[in-house]
This record gives sequence, C-alpha cells and structure tokens, in this order.
Amino acid sequence: MSILYSLFYSLAIGCLFVYLFIYTYDFFYGEKHEKQLKKIYKYFRSETITKVDILEHDPKKFTIYQVVTDTGKKKIKIKPGYKIIKLVAKK
Repeated sequence: MSILYSLFYSLAIGCLFVYLFIYTYDFFYGEKHEKQLKKIYKYFRSETITKVDILEHDPKKFTIYQVVTDTGKKKIKIKPGYKIIKLVAKK
C-alpha cells in the first residue's frame, strides 16, 4: 500500500512541477505563435480567412496581425493571455 501512496505522491508532485515549468516558460518567452493563430481562427469562425500576416511583434506586450477575410482586411492586436482587440483606423 505504501508503494501506491508513493507512486501517487510522485505523480502529483511531478505534474505540479511540469505545470509550473510550462507556465514560467510562457511567462518569460512570450506566447506561442500557433496558439495565437488558433485563437484568430476561433475568433473569425463565421468568416473565411484567406491570409494572416504579422505586422508588428513586441514580445510579452502585443502582436499585431492583418487578417484577410472574404469580407475585407482587418487588423487585430493580441495581448498576453491571448486577448484579441480589434484595431480601427483613425478618422
């Protein structure tokens, strides 16, 4: 029985350290480009996306994308936490 408890304890502590390692890696090295693209495709799920271009990238602050859809071109900014903000042109 003690072997079972030992195995469970090792697994729980190991999972905790793996989770903390992934979290700190994302914090220090920014967010992953693939996750950002998944978030963009999820955000524009009702439209057909033809092209996604990176216009500006500032690590750990924001990334600006230009998304070309069937209805036109749109610029969006992704902040940490994969928060999408629509950018509109000044008048």
